[in-house]
Amino acid sequence: MSEGPPPVPNPSTKEKFLEYYRRNEVMVQSIVFVGGFLFDLLTLGRIDDLFNLLQQAFYLTILGTLLILEIKKKTGTLILSKRGEKFWDYHELLVHFLFGSLLSVYVIFYFSSASAITGTLFILLLAGFMFANEFPQIQRLGLPVRVILFSICLLSYFSFVYPILLGHVGVIPFWLGFLSSGITFGLIYRANFKVDTTLLLKHVLAPAVGVHLFFLFGYYFSLIPPVPVAVKKIGVYYNDVVRENGKYHGRYTREWYKFWQKGSQDFEARPGDKITVLLSIFSPGSFEDKVYLKWYHEGDLQDSIPLSILGGRDEGFRGFGTKSFYKPGSWKVIVETSDGREVGRISFDIENDISTEVREFKWDVF
Repeated sequence: MSEGPPPVPNPSTKEKFLEYYRRNEVMVQSIVFVGGFLFDLLTLGRIDDLFNLLQQAFYLTILGTLLILEIKKKTGTLILSKRGEKFWDYHELLVHFLFGSLLSVYVIFYFSSASAITGTLFILLLAGFMFANEFPQIQRLGLPVRVILFSICLLSYFSFVYPILLGHVGVIPFWLGFLSSGITFGLIYRANFKVDTTLLLKHVLAPAVGVHLFFLFGYYFSLIPPVPVAVKKIGVYYNDVVRENGKYHGRYTREWYKFWQKGSQDFEARPGDKITVLLSIFSPGSFEDKVYLKWYHEGDLQDSIPLSILGGRDEGFRGFGTKSFYKPGSWKVIVETSDGREVGRISFDIENDISTEVREFKWDVF
């Protein structure tokens, strides 16, 4: 009596997962990437939170290490053990999670500081890079794409850290961050300089230099939002600000159905009225800098009012600028940082009001 074939052992849970991953690699990587995005979206604290800064530095260290290993593996200077090869087959999951987590942080922080159209375009471009990495056609490019994403994350991290450490934005914090990122890539290049220089130049150095030049161009042409400064609230109000119990109160006469307006953006001026732009602006603790309220009438600059800001308050530092002499027409006030980047704006129209009826003011509280 002949024996039948030996029974086929049931695959373990790990083997089932690995087989599923092989068959659905792109979908699984996309889910992990979105998971990293949502993880930081839900757990994100203040930009100057020490734990968040250390967490980002840890993620960047892991990504930088994996980048060096990938270069060495691609050039044949690194031979992994069998266990190492098993890990390497699925390291993409870790890479996607970390990039999803970091890029979500930077998109959120940039968005909070963006005001002008140029700043919004920068954020859309950053978000585009973030999601483009999930397409198979982009993933096939491999190393250059990861170098681009790592460059964006590294430059963004340093562009936040140095203003927080120095207590102000400006040319010096920007260049310190720019040079720190450049030195990091110099070390990555140095760690691999004995291998195929053509590959290093094409797949590592060229994309890294391209991103750095883009950030340099973006800074001097005000494309990059002035993180970590952000306008939390802004409005147009009548006459002097009233301060009570640590709160700033601004009066307005806006009709109830113009709910989208901030204060009295349809400003009906009577003789003796002053126009006040009241705002709260966030900056990190130990931050001490200036912003400028630039007043434009029909596109022409009329005044520039400096406003010193102190950081640390979650709701933002409250301040205001007031004009007693003005003309009817279209106005806007642009809030600029000390290095000339726009962080907020508000537009409003002034009309002469000849009525003598008693006005009923409502109040906004900052």
